Amino acid sequence: MSERNPKQCILLIDDDPMQLMALGRILSPQYDVKMAKSGEAGLQLAVEHNVDLILLDLVMQDMSGFVALSRLKGTPETKEIPVIFVSSSTSSEDEAKGLALGAVDFIRKPFTEIVVNLRVKIHLQLVSQMQAIRNFSLTDGLTGINNRRNFDQMVKSTWNYAKRAKECFSVLLLDIDKFKQFNDKYGYLNGDICLKTVANTMQDSIDRGSDSAYRWGGEEFAVLLPSTPIEGATIIAERIRESIADTPIHLGGEPVFVTVSIGAGSIFPADLDFDETFLAFCRKLDKALYRAKENGRNRVEQVA
Repeated sequence: MSERNPKQCILLIDDDPMQLMALGRILSPQYDVKMAKSGEAGLQLAVEHNVDLILLDLVMQDMSGFVALSRLKGTPETKEIPVIFVSSSTSSEDEAKGLALGAVDFIRKPFTEIVVNLRVKIHLQLVSQMQAIRNFSLTDGLTGINNRRNFDQMVKSTWNYAKRAKECFSVLLLDIDKFKQFNDKYGYLNGDICLKTVANTMQDSIDRGSDSAYRWGGEEFAVLLPSTPIEGATIIAERIRESIADTPIHLGGEPVFVTVSIGAGSIFPADLDFDETFLAFCRKLDKALYRAKENGRNRVEQVA
């Protein structure tokens, strides 16, 4: 399997080494298989890895499969991962309870290779289809970068991570200078070319894999910078600003240049409430952005 099409990842959680080996032997040829010999270890691996599907034993010594499933569904990083119970239980009550807690299927012990492969294949196909739909809904149709809905989801995850790690993160808010005049002079179709060029330049100016760029709305964009204090955010903002100012927009004739104004801010979540605190932070970012406009444009201003 090539790097462009990596194997889907399956996590096996079972405290019976023989069952782990048997499932691993069946699934390893087609998938990237992770194994955990306890519920607690499985929960940790689910958070640490990009898992597509979990096969979970119903009866384990350190915790029941029901408890493990409840914890998976209660954790932001793992709540969307589909879980299949693997169990020797024939109880309809156990099956109903598992489905009610969020399991997607049951595989009965003793299992056969063909049944395991077919059940896993079906659910991974659903995962791929849902991921394609999710990616489409989280991408800006014009520029091809992440959209505002994507930002709203990612910033909550970033907030929760920063809270646990007791660290800060930063956000940049960008606005294209005099974009209305650009549209009036060159037309809206060329305005779209301008937006695409700015978005691509901004995306190319981000070095770290953890950083991400978004179309905020209209001619505004945002950059999310996890684990980044204001000093580092300002350096990145200046790099983005300079790159955009130096990048020509090709409209068929002489190249045209635009600039952006940027508001930069850093926030330390600690034990603060997300909804109220982040909304107040966004207002401060917006004020910093417009202070950059008032102070001459093509500049970066920090949140006061």
